[in-house]
Amino acid sequence: MEILDFINRAKDERFDVDLKKYYKARSNPQNRYLHLALGYFAHCYGCSLTEAKEIYFKKYACPDIFLVETTDKNGQPVSYYRSTASLNTVEMSNAITNFIAYAFCNGIEIPAPNDEIGIRYCEREIEKTKMYGT
Repeated sequence: MEILDFINRAKDERFDVDLKKYYKARSNPQNRYLHLALGYFAHCYGCSLTEAKEIYFKKYACPDIFLVETTDKNGQPVSYYRSTASLNTVEMSNAITNFIAYAFCNGIEIPAPNDEIGIRYCEREIEKTKMYGT
């Protein structure tokens, strides 16, 4: 109850207290799976990995997660896309789910993270793209 005592003391002293839920930063397995999904999408769709990530993943599949609209110091509207490094585990999970659905709508089936055979197939296809540029 130590935290409640602190909050009550802060309240009595007229401090502003913000309480928010904390989520861990994206995990390494999530990051590896995302890069596999992006690489396989790029291979199948015929675009670069950068295009897959910046356009199809962030702009088309997950604008609600990545698009930030704000104003600059002169009051002018500014839009940009967040980095995946700024995502927590929940946001990353939602983004991956959205991207898999987006890929499926475009005829590209990305295997589930626990589909070892599907993952190996994708890895081989991505390697072909790297080796032969196909």
